[in-house]
Amino acid sequence: MSSASLLAALQLGDSAFPSGAFTQSYGLETLVSERAVLNAAGVEEVLAAHLRNRLARADLPALIATHQAATASDADLVRRIDTMLTASKLTREERQASQRVGARLIAEAKRLAPSPIFESGPCNGAVAFALAGCAMGLDARESATTYGYSFAAALVSAAMRLLRMGHGDAQSILRRSHVLIERAVYEAETIRWNELCPFAPQLELAIARHEHSQVRLFGS
Repeated sequence: MSSASLLAALQLGDSAFPSGAFTQSYGLETLVSERAVLNAAGVEEVLAAHLRNRLARADLPALIATHQAATASDADLVRRIDTMLTASKLTREERQASQRVGARLIAEAKRLAPSPIFESGPCNGAVAFALAGCAMGLDARESATTYGYSFAAALVSAAMRLLRMGHGDAQSILRRSHVLIERAVYEAETIRWNELCPFAPQLELAIARHEHSQVRLFGS
């Protein structure tokens, strides 16, 4: 990885990048409010489930395929991948959140690294992240790894606002997640974009219940 790619990955994956990803809890808010998650250990289990059963089987394969399509300037394929990823997201709230994050990513990346690849239209967050990564000089695996880490950081950041969990625990969770992120990317490379197969029923139900919560801090 070149220093230019590393710097691009650090910028794109940083919490300061205004994508809106850090306004999502990905079902964690529901699990905490229902006392299904009480501490750092529970947060780590939720993150692992997301990485193994959702990102590795849906968002990351779509991201990798989108990056390859963008490299080939195939806007039609990008749209088809995006449609398939939308179909894999079972709850309305998550679909809307993903579209909002994607729109913000596209708007910011177009300003920072103008490219014709952004003309594909509205995108899910993972698809938009792939386009941004491609425009900023990252390869497919670098983009996927950066996305995985950004997701983990957002979830842990949400946990710190929802639970009594300090920075030490948060950083320990992130450090241990590195190997899971790598494995998720490797698995994603073996899954075709038209064979997305996320499976995490408890998380899906938690995200669905969040939509009907009377008090909400996060968008999902």
